[in-house]
Amino acid sequence: MLLRKILFPVAVLNYLFQLVRSFLYTNNFFKVYKPKINTICIGNLSLGGTGKTPLVKFLIERLSKKINISVLSRGYKRKTKGFIEVLDDSDVNDVGDENFMIKKSFKNINVFSSENRSYALDRISKKFNDIGLIILDDAMQHRKIKCDVNIMLTKFDQPFYNDFIFPFGNLREPRIGYERANVIIVTKCPKNLTSTQKEKIIKKINPLDHQRIFFSKVHYEDILKGKNDVHISVLESDFVLVTGIADSQPLTRYLKSKKYKFNHIRYNDHHIYNQNDIEEIIKSSGNKIILTTKKDYFKITSLHDSNKIFYIDIKIDFFGKSNDLVGLISEKFSFN
Repeated sequence: MLLRKILFPVAVLNYLFQLVRSFLYTNNFFKVYKPKINTICIGNLSLGGTGKTPLVKFLIERLSKKINISVLSRGYKRKTKGFIEVLDDSDVNDVGDENFMIKKSFKNINVFSSENRSYALDRISKKFNDIGLIILDDAMQHRKIKCDVNIMLTKFDQPFYNDFIFPFGNLREPRIGYERANVIIVTKCPKNLTSTQKEKIIKKINPLDHQRIFFSKVHYEDILKGKNDVHISVLESDFVLVTGIADSQPLTRYLKSKKYKFNHIRYNDHHIYNQNDIEEIIKSSGNKIILTTKKDYFKITSLHDSNKIFYIDIKIDFFGKSNDLVGLISEKFSFN
């Protein structure tokens, strides 16, 4: 916290820069690209860990039966540059771990990596005539593109309205950026979220007329996935947890709530595993089960495949309002 206080002047400069940048885009001083294809932008004001990728998966599951969906992301921390289509045999390090995971989960979905989203959208629209909707993952600050629907995520225990701009806080841009969102989802809520808590949060967000607010919670699956799927009860013996994600607290809280005992090996978000990491993981696990996230599983098993490695999958629950969210999006694009 001391370092952040020291960097407060930098945060002020960043705040002013972001305000000017936003003003120039809002008032059309900078050119904005409007894609020919229907688009949904999923993003946040804060730095990572809000649950964007699980929402992408949810939308694919619920909307792909109605319209042909594709996903576009820059492929954070990939070793390549430029426009790349993610294929079944793509290298995870070439396309980005989240894009790779989405392709593995939905083999019939087109997934693309590109840091230049406007170029990618133009190329996709010319090459793929059958795509009806593109989901742009983590594109809220990519102001060069005007999307049809902007979905902003903010965490229950770290809401944007209590945060400050980086590096004093964790916001990528000033709080006023929330006004661009059509839908605001408060993610990673407690399972016993009350109506009073919801009302307090809605009051603090103070949504505009064009905005809808939803609340979501994480649901962890009972079946662990691996070479052979097993029930979560196998974790009653000691195991090793390996995570390379922005926010592992919800997962560790869940495992501790079930009284499981484990050794947690943490890596940074989007960590690129190497043989030294694998050796450390194997040494720490002995003959124990290695539990990880779905994103980490594909990266780890590309270097060391074992019937002792499993991942715990998650789904998001909207407290009974998932159909309302899907209906809102379906109505926007006029498909049922």
